[in-house]
Amino acid sequence: MYPSWIQIENNPWDVAPHNINRMTGQTIEDMTGQAPVEKTLFSPVTRVKKSRKMFMPLSEDALILRRYTENWAAPDDRKVNPWDLNEPDPTDNGTMGTIPGAVIECNEVDQVFVHFRNFDCRSGKTLKQRTHSLHAHGFACAPTSDGAYPLSPVASPVSKDVPGQPVGPEAKVWGLVEVTGFKKGDRVPPGGTFIYNWYTFHWPSTAGVWLYHDHSIFDMENVQQGAIGIIVIHEPKDPEDDTDLDLHLPGGLFNGLPTVTSCLPIPIRVPILPHQLDTLGLHGNVPHPHGGMPMATPAQAPAAAASAGPEPDQADPVAALIVKDGDHLLELSPDFTRVSRFCFTFYRPPPAKARYLQLFHDLGNASMCINGRKYLGNTPTLVAGLNTRMRFGVVGMGRGDGIHTFHLHGHRWIVPGPDGNDSTIIERSAQVKAVSQFEDTRAFGPANSFTFKINQGSFMGSFLKENPDLGPGIGEWHMHCHVLDHMMGGMMGSLLVINGGELVTALPVGEKREDDRIKIGGLDDLTVHIKGIEFFPKTLMVSAGQTVTWNWEGDNHSTTSDTGVWNSGVHNKPFTFTRTFTAADSGKTFPYFCSIHGGPGGAGMSGSIIVM
Repeated sequence: MYPSWIQIENNPWDVAPHNINRMTGQTIEDMTGQAPVEKTLFSPVTRVKKSRKMFMPLSEDALILRRYTENWAAPDDRKVNPWDLNEPDPTDNGTMGTIPGAVIECNEVDQVFVHFRNFDCRSGKTLKQRTHSLHAHGFACAPTSDGAYPLSPVASPVSKDVPGQPVGPEAKVWGLVEVTGFKKGDRVPPGGTFIYNWYTFHWPSTAGVWLYHDHSIFDMENVQQGAIGIIVIHEPKDPEDDTDLDLHLPGGLFNGLPTVTSCLPIPIRVPILPHQLDTLGLHGNVPHPHGGMPMATPAQAPAAAASAGPEPDQADPVAALIVKDGDHLLELSPDFTRVSRFCFTFYRPPPAKARYLQLFHDLGNASMCINGRKYLGNTPTLVAGLNTRMRFGVVGMGRGDGIHTFHLHGHRWIVPGPDGNDSTIIERSAQVKAVSQFEDTRAFGPANSFTFKINQGSFMGSFLKENPDLGPGIGEWHMHCHVLDHMMGGMMGSLLVINGGELVTALPVGEKREDDRIKIGGLDDLTVHIKGIEFFPKTLMVSAGQTVTWNWEGDNHSTTSDTGVWNSGVHNKPFTFTRTFTAADSGKTFPYFCSIHGGPGGAGMSGSIIVM
């Protein structure tokens, strides 16, 4: 039996926590015209309250399926991908949970009990909007544990192994959703709990990567806000299904970092100026040029030194004394008057084995995200070595725009499936047979999931030259959705292949595309497409008497004239707005902007209509 304790909570969420779009070299403020905002996060069990600067927060709180210890005694947050260079700290010191939510992991011989509690405290939402459930893919279950509104029967006793779930002391909150006697798993009210029983029945066919999500009254809206997680079911008989990944965590920690910082004493006296204290003790919240957080937190530091490559000084940095000056990390003296040590950040030796889980999804008003983040430098940058045995698990979710592809540059794979030629053998077979041709791109849609492995040692590693440090696989490889507007809308990450021990410096950044893109409208082509956080085309040239149509292909946007000539108001897709330009407009230029993501004068998301 495998128990898991999960609580759904709401908190602000930043989809661009490192304030960068490496594709264009822009900060988020440069892109959107919106200044960072302070948001307050609250951890309901520990009562920890933290203020965070957010660069691209969702317009509403995210819903986070958060991992807990037994009886929801304390958060037990773990990163989705410990070898992701950009994944923020998921604990009370960071995001207070993850998107996707807590990973549920078991073997195909296990029975899983998920103890679920609803702690959705969003203001401005009705009781039914805050009512939730859990529905799992991949497992077998009774209808009582399917979590699918409105079909779940009451959880009355079935046998001594499956006791009933009376409302008991939660009778008052269950009564608010018109449930009495025994609970219903498809409508767990705020303050209510439910135990879901999910089975594998020793079927190897259940092995793989799946998803679970809210499937209650307002499931579409709540999944859109983040109420989704990933399931990993192992097959111990499959020699390629690594079940010992805990031994290959960065620094031996679920929340470890792929990097480690070491410090070198300075032999001369180096005084500091007052402004250099601005980032004192806050280095974990100061974005690195490539988006990562290069220094271990105090809780992560003790395991750091043993895993580092070059080590100028074995003493760990003292986080409370660290300041960041440009690209330099400086450790100050205890009296804050001088620099005592220079600090350098290195990549750890890469893992021999690693699992990389990715959710490609549409999140809140932010549109296209990978694991709750968007734009290269915020999205996953997964660290591996030339001989890492990599196992990928990819899941999709979304609305009408939820059809994606997964494309990884420089690599190929096959998708594994069961062996055999009759149903009994297939059902009992480990997934060891190729069921696809070699591919480097795979299409998938909402609730689709797939897994595959790449053995770097037999692929990129096989191209090693005499000097392993010069292996052509070393470097960073794009990893993204190949639906072009999804890709350019921020659904792009990377795979970073290293030897280990390299100095961490800024990864490559691109440059902003020219702003003077002008399209001359023809008789049948007078549409401005609104997607991501851009107008396409940015500048449209039309003739007097022609009508321009703005077509919403994303959410939470407007077209607003700088001078107040028109204002569509803020809308979500699908929506269109039109304006006809008359002879009186000839020879004029009409600048406009999105009132959410831009501003007058060409700030952020903006465009213009030129009337000939």
